[in-house]
Amino acid sequence: MKNVDPEETKMILTRLKTVQGHISGVERMLTEEKKCEEIFLQLVAIRSAIHKISVIVAQRYAHTCMTDAIEEGEDLQAVMNRAIEALLKLNQ
Repeated sequence: MKNVDPEETKMILTRLKTVQGHISGVERMLTEEKKCEEIFLQLVAIRSAIHKISVIVAQRYAHTCMTDAIEEGEDLQAVMNRAIEALLKLNQ
């Protein structure tokens, strides 16, 4: 992808590493038999963080991936259809 911002990539990777840390924390919580409520709250935080990352990647898709595809001569309707399908999967 030629239109990708390296700083944005770095930010996405940082957020993913943070999520990995939260997942490791949940694994420890389970091993240590922490209260279900505490584990549940961490899982909600993980889901929220993943959603935020998904939104950032969706914006990136709209700004870079679609632009790249169109600049490379792909059919605009096909590019739009793929984008719509990808975005709809965010809500599943």
